[in-house]
Amino acid sequence: MIYDNGTIKPEKIIAEKWLRLIYDDGASPSLARLASRKLLSRLYGAYCQTPHSRQMIGKFIADNNIDMTGCVGSYENFAQFFAREKRGIVFPAAGHLLGSPCEGLASAYENINPARIIAAKGAEYSLGSLFGSATLAAQYAGGACLRVRLTPANYHRMHFFDDGEITGVKCIDGDLHSVNPLAVAKIARLYCQNKRVRVQATTKNFGDIVIVEVGATFVGSIVHRFLVGDNARRGQQASYFLPGGSLVLVFFKQGTIKLDENIITLTREGIETRVNVGEVVGQASL
Repeated sequence: MIYDNGTIKPEKIIAEKWLRLIYDDGASPSLARLASRKLLSRLYGAYCQTPHSRQMIGKFIADNNIDMTGCVGSYENFAQFFAREKRGIVFPAAGHLLGSPCEGLASAYENINPARIIAAKGAEYSLGSLFGSATLAAQYAGGACLRVRLTPANYHRMHFFDDGEITGVKCIDGDLHSVNPLAVAKIARLYCQNKRVRVQATTKNFGDIVIVEVGATFVGSIVHRFLVGDNARRGQQASYFLPGGSLVLVFFKQGTIKLDENIITLTREGIETRVNVGEVVGQASL
């Protein structure tokens, strides 16, 4: 279920029949293994870069009611459309306000326990496994996590939500399972199995943070527009995903952030909140 503009309603899941075939109870484990393979994603990615894939764009926009306001450029193939840029994205002017780094379905968690973090109902993972570093994970005990799940219909660019410096980037290889709750509840420690990138930064208003970009089915690449040592600016484009669903997790240290109470409450009830990039989802408490 999702909370969208004051209404709680079922999520419209793209390719739901296929996801249920692969990840529902009773589904063949071999199907899930096949769906997670990089070769399948590479083949799909290659097709999405052909001129023939352009015919998918109009139907995809119509079927998913995608708002193209502010989108720039023409698209020679589906991959270009999927990674489309938008103009007019605005982040909060007040430095203490946290704008969502991307568009998607948000969940929020407080007082996190690095040994036991909830990914979805019945699914848990350790922060050390996700980060690839138990030492780094321990620094975020008692902190907070903002999770934004990007469905295939969302705008697939992430933006920096504050000024700061990029202090580290680590790529962690893995599978490419779907990050839809159907898959997360089925595949143990899915976030820790999937291909992901850990980005560390020191920010002006929120202190040290860790961003984890998780690839998913058909997302063969996460393209960064920054390097370690770069100075980031609030609202600046940080990265984009190639076709498929994906996920962004942002971790804050204890005492640095107060995430939106409504999102936290809905998360406890198993409901994700639809947010736009730049939309206020919390505020600094440094």
